[in-house]
Amino acid sequence: MRTEDQGRRTKDEQRQVSDPDVIVVGAGPAGATAARALALGGARVRLLERDRFPRNKPCGGGITMRVMRRFPYLRDAIGRIPAHYVSRLRLESPDGAGVTLESAEPAVLLVRRVEFDELVATLAVEAGAELSEGVAIAQAAEREGGVELRARDGRVFRAPVVIAADGVNGVIARRLGFNPGWSRSSLALDMMEETPAAHLSADPATLWVSYGYGASHGYAYIFPKCDHVNVGVGYLLSDFRQRAAGAPYELQRKLVESLRDRGVVRGASSRAHFTPYLIPVGGPLPVTARGRVLLAGDAGGFVNGYTAEGIYYAMVSGDLAAAAILGDGFGQRSEVGDRHRGHRAPGRRSLSGRYVRAWRREIGGELRDSVLIRRYLFRDVGRVARVVTGAQDYPAVASSIIGYATGAVSYRAARRAVLARFPRVWLRLARLHLLG
Repeated sequence: MRTEDQGRRTKDEQRQVSDPDVIVVGAGPAGATAARALALGGARVRLLERDRFPRNKPCGGGITMRVMRRFPYLRDAIGRIPAHYVSRLRLESPDGAGVTLESAEPAVLLVRRVEFDELVATLAVEAGAELSEGVAIAQAAEREGGVELRARDGRVFRAPVVIAADGVNGVIARRLGFNPGWSRSSLALDMMEETPAAHLSADPATLWVSYGYGASHGYAYIFPKCDHVNVGVGYLLSDFRQRAAGAPYELQRKLVESLRDRGVVRGASSRAHFTPYLIPVGGPLPVTARGRVLLAGDAGGFVNGYTAEGIYYAMVSGDLAAAAILGDGFGQRSEVGDRHRGHRAPGRRSLSGRYVRAWRREIGGELRDSVLIRRYLFRDVGRVARVVTGAQDYPAVASSIIGYATGAVSYRAARRAVLARFPRVWLRLARLHLLG
């Protein structure tokens, strides 16, 4: 991968790095997707990453296959890394009841983030973005004509526009007042291990999920990958201390032992491969864009509140942030400079307005509904059992949900199918939404 430290640069390359149109902070799926789109659109992009690749990111690593329809360039690119496709889902409820759903085509793509994140960052570099690794941003401030970022080592970076894709603990959102701090009810504590299959393994054809795991406000999962398996258990942070019996790794070890006793996994838990991490599951922040700063990915809360899937929404939010900056048909650096010096065309929406309108139109509804579904189901874990029963008794509904995961069915169509069969549930969700 071409980085700032490697090789000798021409004067033009040096000027490109020192005078970017856009700085993207965070080279994960959100930031790398944004940087790639911006570079392809003609913008000079500097992509800042706190760590150095290859670097790991604690994550289940599951992506619904609609990512391939939304980002078709991934179909060829994903072949560069080990990737595992799954078309079978085993869904279990707290009382032990379960249902197996199968798709005629792959529904979920399973990857290791240590490999996937380096891949998407490489794609951004290949498109023309400049990647600077080992840059930990500590301060951010909006200045006349742009945004100023200061790294821990004293380096200063400036650009007319910044996309903050620096994760759930993102510094930029905190420093600029977007995020005063996540509430405990908006975070999930995920306790996960990604262990080599030689030590811990499971059915490679099945993705296993248990919502309301242990009759709690939690969940458990098994994601089989090419040479590893991810096993994890999670709780809402607000419920963890009250409902979780034990320290994080103790809960993880007990989960693996119980699954092994049932014959669902083989082998033993490995503390060396265990990492707890936080996931924002309360929906997007009230403010995801202001002035010359746009938030994408976990930094803006773009995560499904029920399934905790984040990679797809990170990529979509990053892509939409780039599109908002580029504008309709934009591809010239001078237009970026003019726009952010206040020469925006009459009647056009502001940069932040375009971005917010775009993400609300594409993913806003499903992110809102995902939070309501989580709140509704976890208020009474017995409802999870009824969801499992419903998936078994109403195959047409299950088919719509699987189609949504593969990208063959839109979210709106899948929502209509569920609404038609279970209208009372949606009335209750609407009531939750109104009550806040």
